[in-house]
Amino acid sequence: MRNLYKLIVVLGFLLAVPFYCLFAQVGINADHSSPNSSAMLDVSSTSKGLLPPRMLCSEKNAIASPPAGLMIWCINCGPSGEMQVYNGTTWTNLIGGAASGLPGAPTIGTATAGHEFALVPFTAPVFDGGLPIVYYTATSSPGGFTGTLNQAGSGTITVAGLTNGTSYTFTVTAHNNTGTGAASAASNSVTPEAFAIGQTYGGGIIFYLDGTGRHGLISATTNQSAGIVWAVPAYQNISVPGGTSAAIGSGSTNTDKIIAQNGAGITYAAGLARAYTGGGNNDWFLPSKDELNLMYAQKIAIGGFVSTFYWNSCEYNATNAWAQNFTSGTTAQGGKVTTAYVRAIRAF
Repeated sequence: MRNLYKLIVVLGFLLAVPFYCLFAQVGINADHSSPNSSAMLDVSSTSKGLLPPRMLCSEKNAIASPPAGLMIWCINCGPSGEMQVYNGTTWTNLIGGAASGLPGAPTIGTATAGHEFALVPFTAPVFDGGLPIVYYTATSSPGGFTGTLNQAGSGTITVAGLTNGTSYTFTVTAHNNTGTGAASAASNSVTPEAFAIGQTYGGGIIFYLDGTGRHGLISATTNQSAGIVWAVPAYQNISVPGGTSAAIGSGSTNTDKIIAQNGAGITYAAGLARAYTGGGNNDWFLPSKDELNLMYAQKIAIGGFVSTFYWNSCEYNATNAWAQNFTSGTTAQGGKVTTAYVRAIRAF
């Protein structure tokens, strides 16, 4: 009795389904008409469509050995999805053009390193995925540090935040509105360099590094004056408002105070130092007393000094300021009206 009931249910289901089979052909329609003689499968409807498998581009690409003629709807290909067919060699859209999808892998160039950064050149992939490439990403190994470049074509990406002394390689990926394409091959290995005393950097010569080794002070490569007064005549016997400091790290503030008192110009030491633009930088200043002493200690590494007195940005009193002899290293007070050499510095 139970088997008879099952048979009745199955027969009822088959009778309810609007399809028609004839000579190994299948017709799925509402009017029970025969399939077209040239079709193995004939679907007819005025209210419903044929729904192919729907999948992401990454899922499509994961299909192993797709046969020619395989059709799918790529959910995230193109601006709003795309019907695609495999032609035996590659995926195409329904009119035979290249299927929209992920961009190909860029071609990696020769990476170069600086201080805590690297430059990673690349060539754009041949295939952009059928959509314009929006940006590229370079990723380091180790560390996973990244840099981006917002353009469609070839270029060079800067990857910052790297550790000096550590070797890195890089890969580059292209991104379009579908997603992220395959990564390039790994670049050559590069090692960002640590700063060192005597190194050319930032428009001058490094003469001091702080405890981190990542920041310090840079000396101009040449003297800015062979003899200039410390203050303009109107302030050669008046103290700098707020005073000055001898400490390392105070030279820039001292220079700001002196310029605020003496006005813009290059007729006195601090003004001349600030006007210097070595390396295209405009943040040079007259060193403090302790900063100038560090310069003296590294005068051979820096080079270009003369055996005479150099001004620093510290005043002794209303009428005198400190200078240092670059022959003996001794410091002395000189009248703000007297002249001495100037060598500008900057911080980094």
